[in-house]
Parts: sequence; structure tokens; C-alpha cells
Amino acid sequence: MKKSLSILLLFISSIVFSQENSIKSGFTDALTGHFNLSYERAVNAKSSVAFKIGYWQPTASPLISKNTITPEAYEIIDAKGGINTSVEYRFYMGGNMAPDGFYVAPYFRFFNQAALYTDEIDGDLFDVDMKLNTFGLGAQIGYQLIVEGGFTMDFYFFGGGVDRYNLNLDYRLQQPQAGFDYSTITDDVGDVFEDINYLDSRLEHEVNDTNLLSKLPFLFPGFRIGINVGYSF
Repeated sequence: MKKSLSILLLFISSIVFSQENSIKSGFTDALTGHFNLSYERAVNAKSSVAFKIGYWQPTASPLISKNTITPEAYEIIDAKGGINTSVEYRFYMGGNMAPDGFYVAPYFRFFNQAALYTDEIDGDLFDVDMKLNTFGLGAQIGYQLIVEGGFTMDFYFFGGGVDRYNLNLDYRLQQPQAGFDYSTITDDVGDVFEDINYLDSRLEHEVNDTNLLSKLPFLFPGFRIGINVGYSF
């Protein structure tokens, strides 16, 4: 019985202590107002799983102004932060063992964002509540360097894929008018996207008594590039 227990403990210990872990934060992401934390765990000698969760507040970035995130027809009132997350499976190449060295990683990511704008149409002021959700699939290539002491630098040179965007624009009069017909402003809402035929053709309108909900689902190429820094143990 003692021998069996010892073998079991040795087996469990070999699993626990053979695993490599990394905790990292996005260094270059922070410059764009995206604050995130990721955890990577090796699942075998040549591959790992990485999870990331973050919060993006574009107005916290020194590189992004309010004009950058404001369509020409709108005036921004508030840019709300958005939660985002991703998961990736990394395949480490060459003679290095996970999680150290060159890798290729398929990924899935989710992102949401919200903002409040105003828009003037024919003399009437509207609050425009914008909500954006994005789902993306792709793959990235990178190199993770672990130096003595556990300090880690994760360079992801390039990631590319496809993102599915779901954009909702909720138009409401700032001063409600009895019997106002929201269908009369659909063309004006469409004018925001008229310079991009791909988007204009996908815009859908839901007219209600108290608001106009304009929906824009579309696909767009997605990219990833940056540096994470952290600690491996």
C-alpha cells in the first residue's frame, strides 16, 4: 500500500512540476489603452494553451484621440471601456521546449466596446448609443524568450485572421416628440457609411416608436502584433 501511494505521489509530482507557467501583461497594448493579463501553461513538451483577459479604454491611450474613434457625423460624449478575451493554442517549433522559443498559434478572441455620441439631423439632436461586439479567428507567429530568473518577453510578430463585427447604433431624440417617425432618419444614418459600399449594403434598420436601432454585421480582416512581458515559473 505504501509503495503504491509513493508511486502515485511521484506520478502526480512529475505532472505538476513538469508543467511550465507564464504570467504576462501586454507592454505595447498598454500604449493603446488596452490593459490585459495573460496566463500560459504548457500541456506537453511542444505545446501550450494561453488565456488572455483585458480591458480597453481608448481614451486612456496617449496615441488615440477622441477624433480617432469618432465618425465624422458624430460628436463623442463618452467612450466606455470594453472587456476582451482570447484563447490560443501554441505549437513550439525547433529544438526548444514549451513555452520557450519560436511558435505558431491559432487563436480565438472576443471583444466588446461601447460609446455614446450625439448626431444632429435636420435640426434635431439625437443620442447615439453605440455597442460593438467582435468575434475573431486567426493565427499568429511569435517568439517567446525566457531568460535566467524567469523574466519573459513574448514577441508576436504577426497575427492575421477574420473578425466578425456586430455594430448596433441606437438613435433616440434628446427631446422626445410625440409621433416622431424614426424611419425618416434612416437615410441620414446610412450616409455615415455611404463611402464604404461594403458596409452600406449590410446596414439594417429596426424602426420603433421611441428609437431607431441600426445594425451592421460584417466581416473584416483582423491583425495582432505586439510584445508581452512577464514571468515564467
